[in-house]
Amino acid sequence: MRQYLSKRFVSAVCRISFKMNKAILLLLVIVGLSSVQPHGYVRQPLARTSIFRNPSFGATMPFWWNDTGVMCGDEVQDINFSRCGRCGDAFGQTHANQGGTYDKGIITGTYTAGQIMDVEVDITANHRGFMQFELCPQVTETNGCFTHRLNFVSGDRPIRSGNMMCTGNDHQNGIIRARVQLPAGVRCTRCTLRWTYRTSYPPNPDACFNGGPAQTFRNCVDIRIN
Repeated sequence: MRQYLSKRFVSAVCRISFKMNKAILLLLVIVGLSSVQPHGYVRQPLARTSIFRNPSFGATMPFWWNDTGVMCGDEVQDINFSRCGRCGDAFGQTHANQGGTYDKGIITGTYTAGQIMDVEVDITANHRGFMQFELCPQVTETNGCFTHRLNFVSGDRPIRSGNMMCTGNDHQNGIIRARVQLPAGVRCTRCTLRWTYRTSYPPNPDACFNGGPAQTFRNCVDIRIN
């Protein structure tokens, strides 16, 4: 009888311990998720690192699941983005580049030369600053091919110098809609549109522009221009 009770006691303790471990694990997951601070991605046309968001494209894993945090390896950048990967990777890495791990070769937007294209960016944690779009007008993507910095025609937020759009104030989150001018005479079966969001963080008196080292995000988008 005593041996039977001992076995039941041990079994009960094991069950309680297992439940406690599951609860601790769940708590750790919740804490871990709450510590992630996503910031934004190109929603339309859909960014290369966000392709999983639209299953109709038929992309297969692996995916860059934290696609709102493609942020140059979380290394603050100078004004020339000299230590940011071509498409938002950490310096020296190529996972998000054409031919990289997260390149599925999928065109997410088709346009015509000289068209004013509609773009949408979803900012999930606004740190002020500005965003810009550049075009690599050739099929083969290289570090030096982004020769066209596109002008904003209109949008939800203030425009500076034609090709910079301020993102607004802290916590002014949500979808930013804008219209961007594609260059006339540029056609490609596949070319890369690049979005760069240079925050004004660390905080700077100018909510739109920080000339010092700043947190930076990047996405590349695969488009076609007829």
